[in-house]
Amino acid sequence: MSVLVIIPAAGSGSRFGGPVPKQFQPLAGKPLVQYVVERFLMTDAARIVVAIPEPLLTTVKQAPGDRVQFVAGGETRQQSVIKAMSAAGDGYDVVAVHDAVRPFFRIDTLGTLIDAAQQHGAALPALPITDTIHATRDGRLSATIDRSNLVAAQTPQCFRYDILRDALARAEREKFDATDEAGLAAHYGYQVHIVPGDPFNIKITRPEDLALAEAHFEEWSK
Repeated sequence: MSVLVIIPAAGSGSRFGGPVPKQFQPLAGKPLVQYVVERFLMTDAARIVVAIPEPLLTTVKQAPGDRVQFVAGGETRQQSVIKAMSAAGDGYDVVAVHDAVRPFFRIDTLGTLIDAAQQHGAALPALPITDTIHATRDGRLSATIDRSNLVAAQTPQCFRYDILRDALARAEREKFDATDEAGLAAHYGYQVHIVPGDPFNIKITRPEDLALAEAHFEEWSK
């Protein structure tokens, strides 16, 4: 079985703030996205495609035959995934798409997701919502949401190659943009299986998240 990994890392990281996008922020001396790539290199993934801002392409080295490939990303996450799939070409059984700012995902979880994607077509890791969720209007609480059927999505999200390719192609034709690939697949009628997520698989989107990751780096990186 051949697995393609896509890491969309072309975003501006506006929520993090500052001149350096969050995926290139240093954690224990290395950029966040580097930890993500290195962890996937510990797996049997056939190819790892990283979509980065086009101006940075001249700063990375790509060796012929290397498992890691850098490509220019798009204006949105979805466009970056499309460009990465196009650059990788065909011949893969499963595609895993992973956030560039989740450096602590578990390799065994990836294996579970790949198996689930083969069986069901698509799979994502998710955690149950434990906080009370309120809806607001004009700065005031307007309703309380039933959280029993809500989950917080994580990555990597895995798909049979043909399913993700079809969902992306249809979305491109219809100019539909989803916030993640699992939601896109579900939008076009594909079954997306949920695998238990990992509380340590945090998404580093704000400076306080990075500080937390620094404090727990040795423990979580294991």
